[in-house]
Amino acid sequence: MKVLLVAMSVAIFSAMTQAATEGEHIYKQTCSSCHGRLADRKGLDKAPPLISLSREEIVNGLTARRDGGIVGRGNKAKAHLTDTDIQQLADYIENLKITKPKNAQ
Repeated sequence: MKVLLVAMSVAIFSAMTQAATEGEHIYKQTCSSCHGRLADRKGLDKAPPLISLSREEIVNGLTARRDGGIVGRGNKAKAHLTDTDIQQLADYIENLKITKPKNAQ
């Protein structure tokens, strides 16, 4: 039983790490030019820093922008995102909150 729990924990951690890695790639290609390398910049001087948002706000905001529910200059960059991409981006941004260097605040 303990071995099964450990194996499941490792599998879940590996999946989360993979999603964060995929999210990092998407973030660097699509988001970092406006939101900054650490997601701590206001996007186009209007959107709040992504690192200040909850995971739910990130997912809902990206989905709404992708689907045209929120209109703005950043929509073009979000139009191609899949639901999986959005979840991976949220994972990556959540990870940034944990790993952000203290002197970068």
